[in-house]
Parts: sequence; C-alpha cells; structure tokens
Amino acid sequence: MAYSTLSAPSAGISARFAGFAAGLLQNWKLRRDYKATVNALRAMSARDLADIGLTRCAIPGVAREHVYGK
Repeated sequence: MAYSTLSAPSAGISARFAGFAAGLLQNWKLRRDYKATVNALRAMSARDLADIGLTRCAIPGVAREHVYGK
C-alpha cells in the first residue's frame, strides 16, 4: 500500500530574509518611538510631570508601556 504526505513548501531564503529585515525595521521603529517618548518626558519640568502624575523615575516604564504595550 502506498502512502502520500503533503507538506507545505518551506519559505525560500529570500522570503526568510525579507521577514527578518521586516522584523528588524519594526524593532528599530519601536525603539525610535521609545527614545522620542523618553526624551519628551525628560524635557518636561518636575512640576509638569507632577501635574500628569509622573515622577522622573517612572519615565522609562511609562514610555515602555506606551510604545510596547503591557
């Protein structure tokens, strides 16, 4: 008795490279947004930060949550 199996064709090297490059680009954009958010918050005065309920030590965490989500 003969058996046949079907398998999905594996992605070629160019498709895998394109996926890798897209991932790097996405990570770069997220990192850029994170840095911009941190810099914008650090440029604020202590009083402005207090008005929005932040302290200077909370800036990196708030920026991370804003850009990357929880």
